[in-house]
Amino acid sequence: MRPFYIVGNIKMNLLSKVECEKYVALFRRELSGKGFVYSAGVVCPPTIHLSRFTHLPPEIKLGAQDVSWERSGAFTGETSPLMLKDTGVEYVIIGHSERRGIFGETDEMVALKTETLLKHLLTPIVCIGETKEERSREMTVDVLKRQIEAIFKGLSPMQAEKVILAYEPRWAIGTDEHPTTQDILQIKIFLRKLFTELYDARLAERIIVLYGGSVKSMNLKEVSWEAEMDGVLVGRESLFPHELVKMMEMGEEYRKGAH
Repeated sequence: MRPFYIVGNIKMNLLSKVECEKYVALFRRELSGKGFVYSAGVVCPPTIHLSRFTHLPPEIKLGAQDVSWERSGAFTGETSPLMLKDTGVEYVIIGHSERRGIFGETDEMVALKTETLLKHLLTPIVCIGETKEERSREMTVDVLKRQIEAIFKGLSPMQAEKVILAYEPRWAIGTDEHPTTQDILQIKIFLRKLFTELYDARLAERIIVLYGGSVKSMNLKEVSWEAEMDGVLVGRESLFPHELVKMMEMGEEYRKGAH
């Protein structure tokens, strides 16, 4: 059985070495004496702080918030996948709604980053989702289809299986709004159908899909397993280690009961 993923995106927070040390210490304290078989935790700090997160408890894997699609060269300000890998990173978030909306990242750029990460044996957590305007115009399915086809068009079935998708409606990021359980479930059904068309039914069942957008322990059940999602991408609440650990515990109990 696949694990239940809790991915914490710290974003551009923890502004000093001291804050990072306190955060990691809190995480270690919260996880003390706890073991997880069915939950998988991932924490994604700012790139400059990655080396300060190499002493996380073994239950928590290290992730990054972005990557360059280039291996090396004259790309000022960018971060090579090899640099991330050398720091101990295993997962990388790409195509986040803030990268798309604020920094103008395109589906083509996200596709290049996906291919690069797979080539260097890093796991991409690829974000997809619609804006508020697209949702109001009932374009959600069309937007997701366009994003998926752009990202997966050059990937073999073996590569596609290694991608983690995160459905994050862009209108829900940083708010207290989120779709209903039924809305999220319909997205999961649509994605399963789309991957069956692109590959086959077996692969469609194996693709890991997370939900992201105003996730907290209070709504974890309705936005994840009740909607048949495989975990969550957490933003604001990831600043609180106890909240991430609480969600891991909830996911553990859910998966244990389903095992």
